[in-house]
Amino acid sequence: MTKNTDDNQLITLAEFRKFMFQHIVPVDELVDLEGRPLEKSFPYWRRHGLLPFVPTGKKLHISFIQLIWIRILDSLRTFSYTLENTKMVCDYFFKDAYENKLPELNFEYNIKMLKQKKVAGTLTEEDELMLNQLENMSKDTMLMHGLKFDINYLSNLIINSIASNEEAGILIFLNGNIMEHLGAYYYTHSKDGNFDRTAPHIYLSVKYYFQEFIESDELSTLIMPQILNDNEKDVLKEIRNRNINEIFITKKGTHITKIEASTGGVITGEQAKEVRRVIGLRNYEEIKICTRDEKTLIFKSTKKKINSD
Repeated sequence: MTKNTDDNQLITLAEFRKFMFQHIVPVDELVDLEGRPLEKSFPYWRRHGLLPFVPTGKKLHISFIQLIWIRILDSLRTFSYTLENTKMVCDYFFKDAYENKLPELNFEYNIKMLKQKKVAGTLTEEDELMLNQLENMSKDTMLMHGLKFDINYLSNLIINSIASNEEAGILIFLNGNIMEHLGAYYYTHSKDGNFDRTAPHIYLSVKYYFQEFIESDELSTLIMPQILNDNEKDVLKEIRNRNINEIFITKKGTHITKIEASTGGVITGEQAKEVRRVIGLRNYEEIKICTRDEKTLIFKSTKKKINSD
């Protein structure tokens, strides 16, 4: 948080994503979890290699992504997490990304997914523009080299959380092992990654760190999948895959809302946000979706029952 939290102007998720790599956050206005100037911890963190790619200078400005990493360091400090294991956490997110050439892997994956949509005949005009842009950018060696200093496994997790509108988090175990959490999925890129995620660990919520930047109404759209049933997850999945033509929602109070596809057959923006909000709050009696591949799903809201012996 900053020294003048009340004066902060919070932003939207879209704005956060647009500016998250730009160095616009003044470090001299930040305080740690105990209310002390955050920059006083920088010399110690730098000395132990915990601030990779964070610039130096007296009037230092950092990016939103870099600030979230610094907040994570501050959180681990308050938990008295060991320096040795904190270095392992740092290596997991930054060193591994650099050595694995993560930006190139990201481009290859996204290009592959878009080409699969093209073969299947579901590529939109927006997708085609994106495909051309990604293919051109992937050939720019200078750009790809520069991205190695910005793109890492932490930024990937944050971007995927925003793109999927799902809760994300980090599981940090007592031995320095790391797992990532996105929606209903738990995963790690570590080679020895067969971890028991029920073992004692520290859980750091990405949504918690978003609160410093993003409006609460925007954060309410991040869905925690453990509260959703399979039908509700299917609706969100089809929205993410841009595979919905129409949605009919009978809200509580017999109000019927019809959300139609935009030009090009994609439901996005405010329409998608409203669907996520209705599902997250369980504020509906019945939902009917019609997809672009001619599937139809109809289901009604049900209350979970707890049986007692």
